[in-house]
Amino acid sequence: MAEIFSLTETDPDSLGATWGPLRTHRLAWQPGCDLPALLDEWETRLTGLDDPDTAALVTVPSHEVTATLPLIHHGFAPLTVIAERSAGTSAAARPTEVSVRPATRADLDVAVELNMHTVRYDSAFGMVNERPNSAEHLRTALAEVLDRDHEAMWLAVHGDTPVGMLYVDMPQDAGWMDRFAAARPFAYLGHLGVAPDARGTGAGSALTAHAHDVLDRAGVASTLLHHALPNPRSTPFWYSHGYRPRWTVWTRRPALRSSPGVSPLLERPNET
Repeated sequence: MAEIFSLTETDPDSLGATWGPLRTHRLAWQPGCDLPALLDEWETRLTGLDDPDTAALVTVPSHEVTATLPLIHHGFAPLTVIAERSAGTSAAARPTEVSVRPATRADLDVAVELNMHTVRYDSAFGMVNERPNSAEHLRTALAEVLDRDHEAMWLAVHGDTPVGMLYVDMPQDAGWMDRFAAARPFAYLGHLGVAPDARGTGAGSALTAHAHDVLDRAGVASTLLHHALPNPRSTPFWYSHGYRPRWTVWTRRPALRSSPGVSPLLERPNET
């Protein structure tokens, strides 16, 4: 049985430090657990008072609404969603002036630049961090994607200018998400990003439609992705393309705060 409480230390000199804090406390939710009691016990185990490079995370099924109030009462917010799309569910194509082509090794610089635009934008939503070494580690990771023996990255191009990038982990590379998948084989959509001045042009939709077509033709049953729930673009975009919430990551950052700041109204839910 997995430990109920755990702590993960992330190497500052790694790409993982871009995707979250350096010290992550996790509570492993299980069906039927007494979540309020576990949260109370967890408070006595947390470390890193007011340290912004710590976080406490609880991942629960998105439709497990009984978890909502206990998590809110303990100062958690729903920051990240793991969403899933079943094969064959796609949005209708929208008019756009961009075209989509496979990325090559020659596109590595622009792929890193487009991914860094996403990092900077997503850093406003509580988990992603632009670190001094983020671009360096993204270059290494994206080079590995480009070196795979199958197409896994595509660019949206306006004229001769790349304005967006999407890549996927096909089933052979997506095993790290196995516990979240409802159907198999499954893929993981690792990144979709569009240059700031090209947002709203249909570039993201064109890339997504192309990737979905590739995945459907390859017999992939479902596709998973993470998106930031507070991001005003993510939820309407992904759900219009057939994704639905499966798991929600509730987060408190810092993990331990000297002033939780819980609303008095939440402590008196029966009052009017």
